[in-house]
Amino acid sequence: MTTAWRATDARSNEAAFRGRFGVPVDAAQVMVVTESTHWDPNWLLTSNEYFRFCVRRTLDRAIDALVEEPRRVFSLECVFFPDLYWERRPSKRGRFRDLVNEGRLRFTGSGVTTPDTLLPEDELLLRDLLIGQEWLRSRGMIQEPRALYLPDSFGHSPGVPALLAAAGVPYAAVCRIDGMRFPGADMESAASFPRPGTSAELLLAERTADFVWRGPDGSEVLAHWHTYGYGHGDMIASGGLSRALGLPTAWPDRRERHVAARIDSYIDQLSRVARTPYLLLAIGFDFVQPVPRLVELLDRWNETGYERTGVWLVNAGLDDYLDLVAFHRDKLPTLSLDPNPYWTGFYASRPELKAACRDLGRRLVVADNERAAAAVAGAEQTRGANRMRGDGHAVAWWRAVTSNHHDYVTGTAPDRVAHGEQMRWLRAALADIARIGSAGEIPNRPGEPDRDHECEPCPSWTRDGTRVTVTTRWFTAVFDEQRGGALVSLTDVSGAEQLAAPSLELRSYAESGGLWRMGHEFRGGRWALRDRTTLRPAEVTVSASQGVVRVTIRGKLDDRPTEIDVVFGANHPSVLVHTSVTAPNRRTVTLATHQQTPITSLAMHQPGGMVTRALQRWYEPTFWPLHSFAAALPDTASGEPVTGLVLAAAVATALHATASGTVEAVIARTATKELAFGAIPVLAPAWGRKWGTQHADLALQWVDRPDPATVITVGRDLARWVDHAVGRRPPKWLVDTDNPLVEVITVKLADRGNGIVVRLRNWATPGPPRPLTLSLAPGTNAEITAAWRADSRERDLDALAVNDAAVQLDIDRYLTTVRLSMRSPAAK
Repeated sequence: MTTAWRATDARSNEAAFRGRFGVPVDAAQVMVVTESTHWDPNWLLTSNEYFRFCVRRTLDRAIDALVEEPRRVFSLECVFFPDLYWERRPSKRGRFRDLVNEGRLRFTGSGVTTPDTLLPEDELLLRDLLIGQEWLRSRGMIQEPRALYLPDSFGHSPGVPALLAAAGVPYAAVCRIDGMRFPGADMESAASFPRPGTSAELLLAERTADFVWRGPDGSEVLAHWHTYGYGHGDMIASGGLSRALGLPTAWPDRRERHVAARIDSYIDQLSRVARTPYLLLAIGFDFVQPVPRLVELLDRWNETGYERTGVWLVNAGLDDYLDLVAFHRDKLPTLSLDPNPYWTGFYASRPELKAACRDLGRRLVVADNERAAAAVAGAEQTRGANRMRGDGHAVAWWRAVTSNHHDYVTGTAPDRVAHGEQMRWLRAALADIARIGSAGEIPNRPGEPDRDHECEPCPSWTRDGTRVTVTTRWFTAVFDEQRGGALVSLTDVSGAEQLAAPSLELRSYAESGGLWRMGHEFRGGRWALRDRTTLRPAEVTVSASQGVVRVTIRGKLDDRPTEIDVVFGANHPSVLVHTSVTAPNRRTVTLATHQQTPITSLAMHQPGGMVTRALQRWYEPTFWPLHSFAAALPDTASGEPVTGLVLAAAVATALHATASGTVEAVIARTATKELAFGAIPVLAPAWGRKWGTQHADLALQWVDRPDPATVITVGRDLARWVDHAVGRRPPKWLVDTDNPLVEVITVKLADRGNGIVVRLRNWATPGPPRPLTLSLAPGTNAEITAAWRADSRERDLDALAVNDAAVQLDIDRYLTTVRLSMRSPAAK
């Protein structure tokens, strides 16, 4: 394919589209061979080390291979390393740009990274796709990638379809999903997989690797699952074990007989999960080099193997494959897939790094809103700040979205990289924002909720021997020093007890997991309750000021000191909890509550929307990612009074609940190296050694008969309160909405086009379209003159009505982007 490639090429005719690749009309099956290489920005090595040892050589060889074989396509996942290549190999820029614009150097995503989608926030994931797209545009490259390729993420948000719909991305490809086998990761044979009741079992039962993925808000994307791994075809012309990481564990073997045997086995495997005439063979495990003369190999097969098998081979891109599958979309199942839990330890690994990632993103959003407000007021502005990474603000955004990576925010890099490069980048970006913006310093400890400074009545407290009682207008809470300072009773105004056992209890589990997995996730692993703070007395002290009562509990766990601060405010029926724990190696510590009411399910916010989850899926116990807020839901069918627990976390962590009413949130992990049977390393090329005191902040509220609307309302409020407690201040948005279930999450200067961009999050999904009025906040000395609905990559979709300087639109998806053009006082 030598002509310029554009995403607008006609695809209405399947035969014509197949003809672009020289596929015979009578070919029963077509195997699309996609070639890429998976690059982690900084995992086992730093970014500079990876670039020097692996990336530069690979890109040089890929460009040479594309020049040598004009029909060849080589794919790149994201722009992080191309950015370094562009800066450090200026002599290659012209050829690089030409190959990208020809579609032969093909991007399988527009992001800076291949992100984790469970832990970052909605806005950071969307900015990842925008900033990478702007990197391409600003350098004269016309590609606008139509897929999101997530080969190595350890599970995926069920809201990925909503995120991609917001970005204008119709396709996705994933690999690691719950219940699948990944060779080398488990001390078990292939016969143990797929795990019962998992996503892998579901897809294999459906006999398909391709499916329509439907998100919680009804958004849909066409998706592909790499059933046999994202390096399935790496050894097509090699012998040995693996070509990954450039290690000397493979050798070239281009003999016709060898290659034919490989291809025969690929066809046999992939045909088992194909409902359409198309098979996808992925080449591209970690840091693999391009296969020498790949097109020559495929041509040789077509000459000798096609007549025997009826399968034609082509080298093309992931989007080309999904374009072909899309012609047969009606043959595919539509699934509301929640591909979790794959692994669960990373939900809570390195909490200090997760906190810095979230803090940086929040402060940048505040700064963006301030910049937009200054521009609307007629102040001097810099447009396209994300485009060239030319100022501190843009560099900070680049660092923020880089932290989305699935070996960054997840905390799965070794200490040398996590502390030496990842945390250093985050701290430098936070310092830059502090110098150039007004987002303010973020304290390490929680502040006091300022809304409680004036109250009537204020919370009160009394002491009776070893017991401390706190009384608010909503409940009475009793702490007992003899039970480790635990919350031994919580009664509402009617006197109904909410707890079944002493709560706000710290529990220590001895485990053999690592940064990725907890100890009970693999054969030969260990997970055992070793200690609880309720087993021994603790010191309980109380302080009260400005409408706030603070109960401080100092105890011991694993013979090490612990501290829990429990804050009661006068104007809110929730409890704020701050924990400080220094745990021994190979320990996971949870904060446990024990509800009086049995629990049936969990309602959880994840990037892309709300999802309801079972209490257990394969693992026992099953930990789910607590992204921002979640609710432990009781059975309301009986009509009897029941209470659910809603909780929010300042930093992403892990959550587990049992049917009997116990809810546990991880507040500390000292993961080292994954070990099976006490001695055998399992998938542990990285581990942690430097652990200090770990802090966690949560907000809890007990709610009568919680329905979905109540969970969202209370959860959002708790999330705001716990953010306030750790020093995060919400923006004073430049734009208002007239619907309380639709909130503004971003206001920024447009990168593409003029004016400002507004992002809206609609909590009332799924549901019919809702009319919405969008207007400038009171006191803004400007007016809206025009508006467009856009995607999050800031491509205008359709014009919106503007009446009386307000925008009218219908909104029916979780995320909506609008671009506004305004007239400021300086322009009148």
